[in-house]
Amino acid sequence: MLKVLRLTTDNLRNFSLFQFTKLFKQAAANQILHNTEIENATTMSAAETNGSSVKTTAPATAKTQNLDGIVKFLELLGNLKHLKRTGWVLRNVGDCETIAGHMYRMSVMTFLLDGKSDLDRTKCMELALVHDLAEAIVGDITPYCGVSKEEKKQREMDAMQEIAKLIAPRGQRLMELFEEYEENQTPESKFVKDLDRLDLVMQAFEYEKRDNCIKTHQEFFDSNDGKFNHPLVIDLVNEIKAQRESAAEKDEKQQPNHASANSS
Repeated sequence: MLKVLRLTTDNLRNFSLFQFTKLFKQAAANQILHNTEIENATTMSAAETNGSSVKTTAPATAKTQNLDGIVKFLELLGNLKHLKRTGWVLRNVGDCETIAGHMYRMSVMTFLLDGKSDLDRTKCMELALVHDLAEAIVGDITPYCGVSKEEKKQREMDAMQEIAKLIAPRGQRLMELFEEYEENQTPESKFVKDLDRLDLVMQAFEYEKRDNCIKTHQEFFDSNDGKFNHPLVIDLVNEIKAQRESAAEKDEKQQPNHASANSS
């Protein structure tokens, strides 16, 4: 535009209207581009000067605090990978399962649900993964630990609240699932409770076979007898019982042979 303004009257006589218009548009475009570059440079400079503390201080601090809570949460989950289930420890079962192992098999059991079921399989899996999460802090409290049901419930609720705060606001979902399981009113929570009992009797049978002591853990079968509700779980429990009886009969038949072999 400045170039156009410097043209003299004599020079203008030598320009056609087309040439003048073309020159004017080119100069105007160059000036707009120049102004835009100045504005961009000014904006970037202001952002670097005034916004540096926001980028490197406040958000970084909040992010660091959030990550710190998540790391603590993951450490608590790690506890479950190593904590042995109390019932087996009290009975001196060697190399017994951990709390995490128990919850993992329960979670995978949810895949046994077919598409015909009205149960929400995803929720069932979530409930299975969360139902013993509080034990990462309070441990696996059983009726043999001298703690009342009311005290146990309160300890676990307090523990869950502590765990949920570490990953807030995500932890609210953990609390909702834990409370749903504890209340045991929804079809999904009842099914997962069935899985909890199923895994217990399955584990008892596995230890009996591994340690060659069939019928040794009968109390775990007796304490859960008649408490199963879902048809699939009932069928599985009956199959486990049938296999257990068959193993017991086989074991009894072998006992006289062992006795005669030892006497000879």
